[in-house]
Amino acid sequence: MWTRRSGLGWVLVLALSLGIAGMATPGHAQERGEIPEISNAELMFEQGLAAYERGEYETAYERFRLVNEFELNRKTTAALLMGAKALVQLRRYREAVDRLNALLNRYPETTYRQEAKALLERAEDRVQDGTQARDTLRIGVTLPMGGARASLSQALFNGIRLAVEEHNGLRRRFLRPSGLQPSADTFGVYDTEEGHRDSLSEAEGATTVAASTDTTQVDSMRVVTEQVGGADWVAKVRRDRVDVILGPIGSAAARPAAQRAEGAEVLLVAPVATDESVSKGRDHVFQANPTILTRGRVMARFAKNGILLDRAGIIYEPGNSYSKRMAEGFQEAARRHDLEVPLTIPLQNSRDWSRLPTLIEEDSTLIETDSIRARRNSATTDSLVAVPEAYYLPVSGREAAGKIQGALTGMRQIFPEKRALGNAEWHDLSFVDVASSVAATYTNGFFVQTDRPAVQRFVRRYRMLTGTTPDELSTDGRRLAYTGYDVARFLLSVLSPSPTRLDPQTLRTAPTYEGLGVRIGFEGENRNQALFIHRYWNKRIELLR
Repeated sequence: MWTRRSGLGWVLVLALSLGIAGMATPGHAQERGEIPEISNAELMFEQGLAAYERGEYETAYERFRLVNEFELNRKTTAALLMGAKALVQLRRYREAVDRLNALLNRYPETTYRQEAKALLERAEDRVQDGTQARDTLRIGVTLPMGGARASLSQALFNGIRLAVEEHNGLRRRFLRPSGLQPSADTFGVYDTEEGHRDSLSEAEGATTVAASTDTTQVDSMRVVTEQVGGADWVAKVRRDRVDVILGPIGSAAARPAAQRAEGAEVLLVAPVATDESVSKGRDHVFQANPTILTRGRVMARFAKNGILLDRAGIIYEPGNSYSKRMAEGFQEAARRHDLEVPLTIPLQNSRDWSRLPTLIEEDSTLIETDSIRARRNSATTDSLVAVPEAYYLPVSGREAAGKIQGALTGMRQIFPEKRALGNAEWHDLSFVDVASSVAATYTNGFFVQTDRPAVQRFVRRYRMLTGTTPDELSTDGRRLAYTGYDVARFLLSVLSPSPTRLDPQTLRTAPTYEGLGVRIGFEGENRNQALFIHRYWNKRIELLR
């Protein structure tokens, strides 16, 4: 998908293809089969071919363009190729690239494929060489296309697509159903499959209604590569000259993709991967979703600088990797920000969250301090647990809400009047009165304020595009729809087209982006450092930051 506007334009490349004169003309070699012959189209093609051979390239292009305004016929693909050749002769390289991409994407089995790919490659070289000013930002999207994750890919892709369309001023509206009273608004119906190369509208089986000012070309979910582990992954990235890649979903797929993008020196932004290894030691790879360690670090930093705590204890589950990593991140940041962690309480299993009073009473050596653990009497234990002003409880895994409820019940028995600190699993708890009693404060990576006009506009536009709203998707699908939109909008707001590779420092130093559902701020790092901070207070949830 790409777009062009006067001045500086943008492009989202979703069907990344390959592309000057001097090649054999197609003539009458159009594929036949069941494709109809249209006499007027045949005439226009012959006139265009004659004009091309006379060197009248403007006239030739116009004739070939008219051929493509007819429905599919025996000269359709030949006219697309010859029109591109005429544009190359006119040094209108970007338009030639657009036309060749349309040929290759719409008719992948065309007999002109190899010739079109070679022509496209040469035309793109002219664009890259500065023969025509670079006015597009090329965003590649790499997503899983099969299995259970296909629906999640579609949700993420839909969000990306809406962000690019909005950036480029495309307006999409439903055709007013018959029987409704006309309003002051006016609608124009356009064949976006033919006029704007919108193959998604055809695939979805729905009429797309768009304003006449549409300039965006949209294609279906053909991406940089469907299998990022494929041997030709790097070659495709280099060949298609994408500026930045968005994807894949999840850390397992993002790791090999990140390795290849780094080798190709192409920016890659993983939208939801949380494992530190994805971007560790890499210059061109970024993670838009705060990592598990980062979540603990941000909570510790806010505890010290936002709540003004001096001492905080930690209760965590070493057998749960997420809980353990958040606890490690909290301890690491606490040391850096002079927040004392006088004790930690590691739990042996998930059931222990609801057994805190019993566990501590039965085995006081469960408590870890900076000194060597030793048997303590009850008075010493009571003194130890009273030292922290708050306790950090990074809860994760199945039945997280039940674990939190059990832990809070125990806390109120053994740590009365102590504050609770948590993570995203603490959001939207049903027992708000209990959470409010300990002023539970927590970090959260995803938060949608449904009363915001911008959110309501997004929901309407998403429904116009897909027939459903994000809220009708699965929990993961809803989050990915918003995340795709926010990450794409962030990239469009900070990256500019350039004939050279984009500087990763641009993303690291960009101001924090306030999205519809996520915040993105790298703060000099390659991992997002921006999270929402919430608090339970007076039996409701407040947004502190």
